Amino acid sequence: MIYEELKNRIIKNFKIIGSGKILGGILSALTLLIIGRFLGVKEFGIFSIVISIVEILNIIFSLRVWDTSVKFIGENIASKNLASKYLSYSFILSSTSSIFSYFAILILTLLLPIESLDISEDIKKFILIYSFAVLFISSNETIDGILRTFDRYKEIFKINVFTNLFRFCLILFLLLSNSINISYCLSLYVLTYFFGLLLRFFILSNVMKNNEIKINFLDLPEKREKINFIKFMLNAHFSNILNLANDKNLGVVVVGFIAGPFYAGLYRAARAIVKIIRRIMDPVLEIVFPELVKLEAEKDFKNYKKIIVDSTKLVSISSIIIGLTIFIFAPNIISIFFGEQFLDSESALKILIFAMIAHNASYWVNPSMLSLGRPDYLSLLTIITTTVYCISLYFMVEPLKADGAAASLAIRNLVTLILGTYLYTKVIANKS
Repeated sequence: MIYEELKNRIIKNFKIIGSGKILGGILSALTLLIIGRFLGVKEFGIFSIVISIVEILNIIFSLRVWDTSVKFIGENIASKNLASKYLSYSFILSSTSSIFSYFAILILTLLLPIESLDISEDIKKFILIYSFAVLFISSNETIDGILRTFDRYKEIFKINVFTNLFRFCLILFLLLSNSINISYCLSLYVLTYFFGLLLRFFILSNVMKNNEIKINFLDLPEKREKINFIKFMLNAHFSNILNLANDKNLGVVVVGFIAGPFYAGLYRAARAIVKIIRRIMDPVLEIVFPELVKLEAEKDFKNYKKIIVDSTKLVSISSIIIGLTIFIFAPNIISIFFGEQFLDSESALKILIFAMIAHNASYWVNPSMLSLGRPDYLSLLTIITTTVYCISLYFMVEPLKADGAAASLAIRNLVTLILGTYLYTKVIANKS
């Protein structure tokens, strides 16, 4: 494959999906802006804690299928029959594990004395409301992965924009009807996941029809193929469980339980603002992973290495430019987006800027380990970084509150970058 052709395709897809991420990100930020302003710091913290608790439990109980689907369908994309079998098998696994996850969360919520944690007397009710979202999350991720495998980035653009627009319209409706509270805000997130699933199924059915690939739940891979699929998936799932230590979930929960919902609200607000830096990385990750899978299957490691180097340069430079802008105007941005009641989140925001730049610079670590067939190395990396992060949280959150969680994340991301580079160099040297 000529590298320039590959590079041009990646840039073209980046423009498409990047535009969708930016538009979707703006709508998502506006949604959080409205929720944060009208709930206030403490209730916004409770709202964030509930979402994080459910998503942590879903990571544990729901199988991570999407990246395994991308790998196995991508490697067999020339064989429509085999691609169809893996596609059908992916949906069966993601759907059944989502149902299991929902009931597991339901039972735990009803049995455990969560209300004794002094977060909110209604926390059980809030968790039960948001737990419906887990019925749709895994299938949504799987469909997105399949669409990327078939190079359907325009469709992903539409999904990003329409789902975020749908959620924004719902929050506007709550605002106009003067009905903004935690229960309704959680419910509109659940409705958005359901709407997203319906939209994805409609788009996927058209894509499969155009590619003459059928979804037949009775025509599945052979026993050996199933075993290989499940082995790879369980490795990826195990790594994902270990990767609970991330800025989206564990940090919010730890700050909420140790420092209280007020500081969880500050941390969540800072993370919402700095998310724009991560938005630079998301489309690159989504585009590059399927390309790495294809290049590994073709044993084209020269272009494989070039993609990682060039994309990392692009992501890092863009992240630094946007990060510096946010750093300089941090107080103004916080006031405009969330109001002066959230100004105490400024120091956490500035630390998170550094953390996100390090995170984006290491974006390639996970997809490279998976595409190179070394989920065991990914598990090792995740164990080490998770341990470092948890230790940092334990010692830093109590004295530093939200700043401690932000600093812990920065340490974790630096360790990921350094150790990930070492492991990648070791694996690619044996492949080349």
